[in-house]
Parts: sequence; C-alpha cells; structure tokens
Amino acid sequence: MGDRWSKSQRRELRELQGLVWQREPEGALRELHSDFETWNKGDISGFELSDRIHKFHNGRSRELYNMYSGSLDHFLIELVVARDIIDEAELSDDLLDVLKDQIARWRERLQEDELSHNSE
Repeated sequence: MGDRWSKSQRRELRELQGLVWQREPEGALRELHSDFETWNKGDISGFELSDRIHKFHNGRSRELYNMYSGSLDHFLIELVVARDIIDEAELSDDLLDVLKDQIARWRERLQEDELSHNSE
C-alpha cells in the first residue's frame, strides 16, 4: 500500500476487506440456495444440482476467493462501496474523504456499463 496510507487507514482498509469478504459470498450462496430449493421441489435432478454446485465452486466461489484473499487493495474497497456492498457510512470520515472521488468515478463507470448493457 505504500506510504500514502496512515496506519489507521491501512487497518480500516483491512477490516473493510474482511467485511466485504463476508458479504459477497453470502449473496452468491443465496443463489446456490435457490438451486437447492429448486431441486427440493423436484424441478431439477440431483445431477443438475450437483453440476450447479460444481460450477459455483469452480466459478463464483473461486473468483471471490481470488478477489478477497490477496493483498490489501484500496481499489477493491472503492468498487464495493460504489456497488453498495459496503455503505459509505461504514467508512470513517478520514478514509471516505480520501476515497470519495474515486468511489464517484466507479459509480459513473458502473452506471455507464449498465446503460451500455441495457441498450444491447
């Protein structure tokens, strides 16, 4: 992270990274849970459920692990705040002041991506 960050900011960024590491998999697991419910109703076979579990493990689960288990990355925190996984109110005023411009840029990019995706 370099000398740009104070000790307290680095600590807070690490704590936020841990928080988002808890939240992101919960959302992905909810999707997998719905696959279990679909299987329980008899709408898909056990083989199909097993395939979905396998795809989750090798896909989204691995993607999240790689994203959040690495070194501390302030860009990641900016992005998850822009995506509303972490609310701005969960950041200290000090850290929000440092990140707010980049969070706004991420929000603009995400909105542009959504508009572009919806127009296709």
